[in-house]
Amino acid sequence: MADRLARQRNPLGRTVRLLGWMADHDSGDFGVRELAAAVGMAPSTVHRSLGALEQEGLVESEAQSGRYRLSLGFYRLALKGARRAPLLQLAMPFVAEAARAGEETAQLAVYGEVELAVMYLAEVAPRRYLQVRARLHEWLPLTVSAAGLAVLSRLDSEAVVSAFARAPGTASGSELAATLDTVRRRGFASAQGLPEPGCVELAAPFVGPDGRVRGALGFSLPQVRFNPKLEVALGGLLAAEAGKLAGSLAEAGT
Repeated sequence: MADRLARQRNPLGRTVRLLGWMADHDSGDFGVRELAAAVGMAPSTVHRSLGALEQEGLVESEAQSGRYRLSLGFYRLALKGARRAPLLQLAMPFVAEAARAGEETAQLAVYGEVELAVMYLAEVAPRRYLQVRARLHEWLPLTVSAAGLAVLSRLDSEAVVSAFARAPGTASGSELAATLDTVRRRGFASAQGLPEPGCVELAAPFVGPDGRVRGALGFSLPQVRFNPKLEVALGGLLAAEAGKLAGSLAEAGT
């Protein structure tokens, strides 16, 4: 409790929290009071934080409306950081190989322990007439995607219960437990109707050097191309590439 209050009073922490909320909800521009209500800060505090961010070129304001949005400077910084991220650099060859071998859109999803969610960071799409693309750069509950189910299969029971509590209505507890048992047995997760009706997701988890799950490699494809034989083939391909990625992470100590 004391740590949380200290973070709330920290000017840098407030500014970073504000910037993070805008990045997670980048639907255009935002008003000061709208942001204040969203992040639980006083409008005057939000206004000061936005002023500091604007001085550093990370947000920009519209003079007439007084609304704020993320600037090109923010996106440039985010892109440079993403390109230098060790996990992304190490993982992309395996994502590309999965897309080449499977001839379906392949994705890299990372697991956020604090958020108890997964985020698709990148994807590689083959040249096919009908593709399914992932929702990149947004946190998704672990129970509503194949990547999330793949990650859940490697977490302890306490984390599984917490994840289920955060996303009720996706399945009963017993159904989720049975699904995770199947994922562990097969080495990959399969989810139909995701990310939208008429689509299918497959995903296999990968671990870091410490043996803890770091994320998942996945496929998204139209349901019209999906069949049990293809499911086994693509799932096995993902499990193999995820294993290779885990080996690469272990060698790099990342």
